[in-house]
Amino acid sequence: HYSISRLETACDEPTKQQRACAMTLTLFSFNGDKNAYKALVAAKYNGVEIELAKNFELGVSNKKPEFLKMSPTGKVPVLKTSEGAIFESNAIARYVARITDKGLYGATALDLGVIEQWIDFCTNEIDAPLLSWVLPLQGVWPYNKAKEDAAKEALKKSLSVLNEHLKKNTFLVANRITLADIVCVCNLFEGMKSVFDDSFRKPYPCVERYFVTCVNQPEFKQVIGSFELCKTPIKFTPKKKEKKEQPKKKEKGGKKQEAAAPKPKPAKPAKNPLDELPPSKMVMDAWKRLYSCAPANDFKNVACGRFWNGGAVPKSTSGEQFSGFDPEGYSIWFADYKYNEENTVNFMVMNKVGGFLQRMEPHRKHCFGVMCILQKEKLFPIVGVWVFRGQEIPPNVLAECGDVELYNWTKVDHKDEKARARIEDMFCQLDVVDGLDHIDCKVFK
Repeated sequence: HYSISRLETACDEPTKQQRACAMTLTLFSFNGDKNAYKALVAAKYNGVEIELAKNFELGVSNKKPEFLKMSPTGKVPVLKTSEGAIFESNAIARYVARITDKGLYGATALDLGVIEQWIDFCTNEIDAPLLSWVLPLQGVWPYNKAKEDAAKEALKKSLSVLNEHLKKNTFLVANRITLADIVCVCNLFEGMKSVFDDSFRKPYPCVERYFVTCVNQPEFKQVIGSFELCKTPIKFTPKKKEKKEQPKKKEKGGKKQEAAAPKPKPAKPAKNPLDELPPSKMVMDAWKRLYSCAPANDFKNVACGRFWNGGAVPKSTSGEQFSGFDPEGYSIWFADYKYNEENTVNFMVMNKVGGFLQRMEPHRKHCFGVMCILQKEKLFPIVGVWVFRGQEIPPNVLAECGDVELYNWTKVDHKDEKARARIEDMFCQLDVVDGLDHIDCKVFK
């Protein structure tokens, strides 16, 4: 027996298929973008036609006003539809997977939940650290050995989790390829291509088997082409310093040869735009020390009261004073996670928040944040409050931390009593926040 909803779906199927065929979908990205592969592979499985934008040039096309109307951050990929544009690769893939019902979202509500679970896991626990490892080696981001080592360790833990699951499963969900597999394989793509050599892959044989199985499916091969696993990983190669020109020796007879050209001055490192802002009386480090040293038995009065009004930093041996919040030099923002309906597994939500804070590490100097994980029946919503230097979310945070786009950001009026009360509830890590049980908290300071 079919349920009513199933009968309706069955009756609607020809209409949906016709509508899919009639759609004009255009994908804007560059050749070889593994994030664009997610939608393109999903389209092959779903029988959906997607055109690639012609003459798209990264760094040029994505800075034009017409592109920025579709993707305000200028990031790719972007899918243009007859009804509007979609940015963010996972969102685009989800849209394409839902155009027709070919099983990419499983057959049951549980399948759907587990598919979304693995999409989140592969995005936060595999893609994010992998980018921190690979992009500096490709010269896209500055290289930092400590960050590379941290990214490798994070990846090893995540790949162990994935390998354990794949010991008993051919694919991630329901013994067939779903959107979870498409996203996972695309997120593994750069690692398998550039840095996961034989020795790195050896502890994860099930992950290797799974990846090879997927990329050799016809739908994957039509997009990706033939694929060879990494044999020699790319490594960081520091730029060679130019050899200093030695001054020429005197010729016989006492005559001097021409003097060597003056040394060029070393290029100055790029300035952080936040360092160029007018000085503020509020010292962020002083606030962080105040917050860390406030006594537990009087935390609200000391930490919250002095955040607004200023006061002594507890335990300071030098009598340090905090000036209080400076609304001209700093701004306060609420962060509310956009996709709380996906947050069904407690420990994975905690990992998601931890990954976000890890990727905020380069911006610690100018930021302070409290992220709260709440519980609403079987869901775990994420909310947070952040203090940023300047009047907007810093541009380098927007550019370098992709997690920012997973949240709705609301600038706070610091004079609003309700807003102040919500800020203080999060600062104090109360048992109840926003009327929900507060089960875990992470502070970025």
